[in-house]
Amino acid sequence: MQFTLSNEPTEEIEEFLNSKLKEFNDRTCVHFLEARKKGRRPLSIVIRNDNGNIIGGLVGSTYWNWFDVKLLWIAEDFRGRGLGRDLLQRAENNARSRGCAHAKLSTFSFQARIFYEKLGYKVVGQMSDYPPGESFYWMRKDL
Repeated sequence: MQFTLSNEPTEEIEEFLNSKLKEFNDRTCVHFLEARKKGRRPLSIVIRNDNGNIIGGLVGSTYWNWFDVKLLWIAEDFRGRGLGRDLLQRAENNARSRGCAHAKLSTFSFQARIFYEKLGYKVVGQMSDYPPGESFYWMRKDL
């Protein structure tokens, strides 16, 4: 056997390992194969000001009856006006119409944990000191 350490993994190696993990997951868990066949359904909402500039938005997807929030951002000048709440609620309503029963997201301690908790999300996992002095949270909500 030969072990090769690299500071710059090649795309070829990454694709190879990813394909092998997908093969295993597809064989082992019917839900992975189902998600690959049906695909994740993208979901995004953009908020623009009167000039057409983006001042907020959300990007996520739905699969396995879950809504996965990948990105949510509101421009600092527009925070505190309920736009984030409205944005997330609109996305959750759309996810419900797609049959989703749950939502998940992640955030850092210096980002929006309290905001999400006010909207019904609960911390289900925490990684402390990531980055140093902060925490990373996994959150979920039953829709």
